[in-house]
Amino acid sequence: MIVRIIIILLCLVFFINGCNSLISQFFGTHKLRSFEMSTVVNSGIGDADYVEISGARLEPVFVHQEAEEPGSPPIILYPVFAKEGPSQQPVLLAWTADFFDPCVAADTCIAAGTRTLKGVVRPIPDANLAGLDQLREKGYRWEEPILTLNENEAPVAWYWNALMMLGAGIVAIGMEAFYNRKKA
Repeated sequence: MIVRIIIILLCLVFFINGCNSLISQFFGTHKLRSFEMSTVVNSGIGDADYVEISGARLEPVFVHQEAEEPGSPPIILYPVFAKEGPSQQPVLLAWTADFFDPCVAADTCIAAGTRTLKGVVRPIPDANLAGLDQLREKGYRWEEPILTLNENEAPVAWYWNALMMLGAGIVAIGMEAFYNRKKA
């Protein structure tokens, strides 16, 4: 009986999570929202989770952070500045685990210039937080909390969320049908 209740509760959690993400993807915070860097500086991004920020100024500065926990990927972390004026205070920090390893040794992972960043607003993984200290050692300062962007990452596709809902519903209904048939 207790196993049945636990399975039903887990199915309920998966169903609600899939439903919430599906609704957010089409009508809420997971929908792609575009911003100019000047807007981000002046008024932030609100509750957006998936953003495209144009006019972001990058310098060829980054830190490579090996994961402190086994199985976690290494990341590169880099400051992003407003395009107006030379500022040593980043507007946001961007990070990615999707990079070509030889660029770290060649110190060419980030090219200087202005470009558009696209990704998911997500905190830096706990296994990689030492990267923040490495940026501070390079002389960069920012006000807490600072916006962190997982560049080139997108929210889970809508069909995976729908599949999560459908799978959880099928497991819950199937299990209840099995127990009711067994009882009869």
